[in-house]
Amino acid sequence: MSLLVFGATGALGRLVLPELRKRGVAAADITAAGRNQQVLEALAIDGYRTIRVDLDDADQTRAAIAGHDQVVLVSGNEPQRLQQHRAVIDAAKTAGVRYFFYTSGVRVDDPSFVLGGDHIATEEAIKQSGLRYTILRNGYYIENYIGAMQGAAQTGVLTAAVGDGHVAPAGRRDLAEALAVVVTTDEHDDKTYSLTGDTNYTYADLADAMAEVLGEPVQYQPVNAEQYQTILTDAGHDERTAVFLAALDGNLGAGIMAHAGDDLTRLIGRPTMSLTEGLSQ
Repeated sequence: MSLLVFGATGALGRLVLPELRKRGVAAADITAAGRNQQVLEALAIDGYRTIRVDLDDADQTRAAIAGHDQVVLVSGNEPQRLQQHRAVIDAAKTAGVRYFFYTSGVRVDDPSFVLGGDHIATEEAIKQSGLRYTILRNGYYIENYIGAMQGAAQTGVLTAAVGDGHVAPAGRRDLAEALAVVVTTDEHDDKTYSLTGDTNYTYADLADAMAEVLGEPVQYQPVNAEQYQTILTDAGHDERTAVFLAALDGNLGAGIMAHAGDDLTRLIGRPTMSLTEGLSQ
């Protein structure tokens, strides 16, 4: 195996590498690609091959992929990520890559989902490329709530515009393990998995979990989208970001990140981590 992992210096990618090693992939057979030079240097000390890549540079992307038979693309979060993703896919096809793995998002085929457009377009590009693939549609990260918990530690309040909506977030460690499983086992050809936590939670449940971790009371305070935008702009966010985050909360309230089946549990072979476990990290 000669495996290239794009996004290896990010929060999820860094967790994928040790999971691959646990499943028998030698560090010398893994190339960690990313932009954080400090992280890459640390990974090199641990025995990984490393390469610094800016996905906006098509030549760098092609050079990174050359010589690898499998490619993992951990999705980016930059405004131009769709262009970057398509460049990676095109380079992988040209290089004759044997297998392509992509971390997408759950329910990205819902046209109302503010984060879905780039993911579904990337998925379509992968399918049209002719590459053998596995797509992992990752749900919301439990770790996304750690910042909100830190704020709640100061105020005693968790404020959101999700109403009584349900979410089933998953911990990054579980998602990293699932990715390592599909890379190192068979029968995942041209399949798409939806990966969420086992349990649906309301934001009142989330506030209770934060209170348990913090050891002090936290109360959920629901607000409407307009109120939430005002809270965000008062906190220093620009108007465009505030509108986007309020729309995302609207998606969450509508169940975009609710339980989507047992794919994650089946892949990792155990129940997914709890809210309190994820928030305690």
